[in-house]
Amino acid sequence: MINMEKIVYFDKQGRLYIPEEIRKLLEFKTLVLKVYGKSLLIEPINDDPIEALSKLGKEKLKGKSIETLKKEAREEIEKNALKKIRRL
Repeated sequence: MINMEKIVYFDKQGRLYIPEEIRKLLEFKTLVLKVYGKSLLIEPINDDPIEALSKLGKEKLKGKSIETLKKEAREEIEKNALKKIRRL
């Protein structure tokens, strides 16, 4: 496991810039940001919608097109992300 620490800043629009070297290590694009008091925790969400959907059960895969599966998986990922955010 690689551990890294960087000082980062918010830009004028309030965006947090994650340095390229860290983004390359992470290998995902979708994140959930959690706030604990004055601390932030950033967690990945699986970017592969087919893999996410397959975890729900193979029965959901039968007879569906790739486009349908991707759409359903993205909806499920977004729903789970919102649940995580609401727990804060």
